[in-house]
Amino acid sequence: MFFPIRTDRQLHHTPWINYGLIGLNAVLFFIRDVHASKQMIDHQLDPLAPQLLQFITYQFLHADLSHLIGNMLFLFVFGNSVEDRLGKLGFLSFYLAGGVLAGLGHCWVETVPVIGASGSVAAVTGAYLALFPMSNVTIGYWFVFIGAFEVSSIVLIFFQIGHNVVMHLLGAPGVAYMAH
Repeated sequence: MFFPIRTDRQLHHTPWINYGLIGLNAVLFFIRDVHASKQMIDHQLDPLAPQLLQFITYQFLHADLSHLIGNMLFLFVFGNSVEDRLGKLGFLSFYLAGGVLAGLGHCWVETVPVIGASGSVAAVTGAYLALFPMSNVTIGYWFVFIGAFEVSSIVLIFFQIGHNVVMHLLGAPGVAYMAH
């Protein structure tokens, strides 16, 4: 398993909006986990009967703890720098718009409902590439051994895009790869 740990970009401002989004996603996950799953059904994005509010609410629901942790890890690693560059309002607007566009894309190619911040996080990750293509990202790995290595952000993000397209074309179930 591969996962980003950090980037080499120094921040100039505290990314409060990014921290808030991470916290909100976590709080809503644990609140939703305690309450009935009907709330999740009402707020997921259903491509067969999409409702306007669902294009926002689906971004803050996660299927399980690993889904939440994966999305929030990528958001933390890449979102801090993007907020630093775009500013607080610009970052929040970009994050939410990225999720809406990912939701529209999902509705265009899929028929199953979707939840998760993956589309928003993928937009932020793409913005990181556009804004900081020459930065380096430290990647952790965990197989038989545990370790880390550094890679150019452009290599990492193009690898992620390729992986998501291939997984979608292979019909891998359970993940909205094209929303990524």
